[in-house]
Amino acid sequence: MAIKSFIFIFLFFAIIAYISPINTSNKQSTTDNIALVTFYDSIMYTLDIKSINRFIISKKVERYKTKDLMYNGIITIQKKQNDKKVFDYLSGDFIEKKENNFKFIKNVVLKRDDYITLYTDELLYNIKTNTAQNSTSFDAYYNNNYLKGTSLFLDLDSSYMRANNTHFEIDYEGKK
Repeated sequence: MAIKSFIFIFLFFAIIAYISPINTSNKQSTTDNIALVTFYDSIMYTLDIKSINRFIISKKVERYKTKDLMYNGIITIQKKQNDKKVFDYLSGDFIEKKENNFKFIKNVVLKRDDYITLYTDELLYNIKTNTAQNSTSFDAYYNNNYLKGTSLFLDLDSSYMRANNTHFEIDYEGKK
């Protein structure tokens, strides 16, 4: 009788286990959320055959499978424009890099040599097309002229700039 009761109880639990849903966790999403490598006080270089064309300094870098996260970072990019070397400096409190796109958040500064300086809280920068854009307010200086507005699009190769709700002050020699 005890063996018969044991078999019925075992059969009952087997049927319940068969009918109840099995909770399967998505292992791919959990592995994407784990940093592969973390660097502190790092300097990263991007090299080509002739020289260093980009280096990044940051307090902390987390490298994931599909993205890089950087905290308090400064990116310096060396480009050639009209047979002259120009330097782009981009900095922000938080930087997310996915493929060729950088997303800068909080206290963002974009500076090209000494003629373009841009201050904003959010900026999207594409390294291949060399374009920057945002959808928030910004303050900029272009050759000592002041520009303020929202929704900026800036092509650094052609110096093309477009923005909404702009206020532009031209600094001319007679004005003091």
